[in-house]
Amino acid sequence: MKWLAYLLIAAGLCTMVYPKAKSVYYSYKETQLLKDWESSEDDSVIQQSYQQLDDVFLDKSQPKNTPAPKNMKNGIIGKLEINKIDLTIPIMEGASQANLKVAAGHLKGTSPVGEAGNSAIAAHRSYTYGKQFNRLPEVEIGDTIQVVTKDKKLKYRIVDEMIVKPDDLSVLKKDKSKSIITLITCHPMKNPTHRYIIKAVLDKEEVL
Repeated sequence: MKWLAYLLIAAGLCTMVYPKAKSVYYSYKETQLLKDWESSEDDSVIQQSYQQLDDVFLDKSQPKNTPAPKNMKNGIIGKLEINKIDLTIPIMEGASQANLKVAAGHLKGTSPVGEAGNSAIAAHRSYTYGKQFNRLPEVEIGDTIQVVTKDKKLKYRIVDEMIVKPDDLSVLKKDKSKSIITLITCHPMKNPTHRYIIKAVLDKEEVL
């Protein structure tokens, strides 16, 4: 009859453990649902914005004579400066074909510039030397990037550079413990098949 005693003990243990396991499981599901709710919309927007860069960089999404936006001044959120390559370029909200004709574009859905998270900024590599992100591959880890908005001056330190495939969304991964900017352009300049990526971390913030 030992087996019956063991069976009763096992049943008793299950009875004690089950409520706790059930509570832990539902707590996990609640947390997961909240995370999904908080992130799904942003992730969807980020993915759509990033995928649209394929058409923008390949000049497919709009006719070549598409005019620059008329309300350009209202769309500017700041300017990006990299002294090492003598670059100063306005940043506009949205990495559309029209915006990237005249500026760098902040990808919708990514973190606002200067805030915790990952702020993605894309620009063409112009065939005119020194224009847009033409000389971006010349920068090195440790170099400085500065972003100036209406009320802040943000200095970033470059921590990584890489070449990735167009569908590699890992470069836009969020990190709430840091303020990161990710610069994105096409690679190579002609008939691009990849993306050239620069990642930089906020080192200093000055209120204007």
